[in-house]
Amino acid sequence: MSVIQGKVQVLDPIGLHARPASQIVKLVKESGLEITIGRTGQEFAKANSALRLMALKISAGETLTVEIPTADQALADSLIAQIQEFLKAD
Repeated sequence: MSVIQGKVQVLDPIGLHARPASQIVKLVKESGLEITIGRTGQEFAKANSALRLMALKISAGETLTVEIPTADQALADSLIAQIQEFLKAD
């Protein structure tokens, strides 16, 4: 299966904290896909656990890579756009 990658930027001044992490987890579980998120060139976390995401200690301003195991570009683009929305400032 192919993997589609996309970039998102953490715009929330608090960084990746509990609320956006839980929103991402809900989205991932609804998608049924094993989506991973992390810093390019470093360890990625499965995005089905808020604790795993928060353990990455992502700060404001960081750019993250989202990996989505699908060949459906439209689906991947939609998921990436939704994740970006969760990472905006409140």
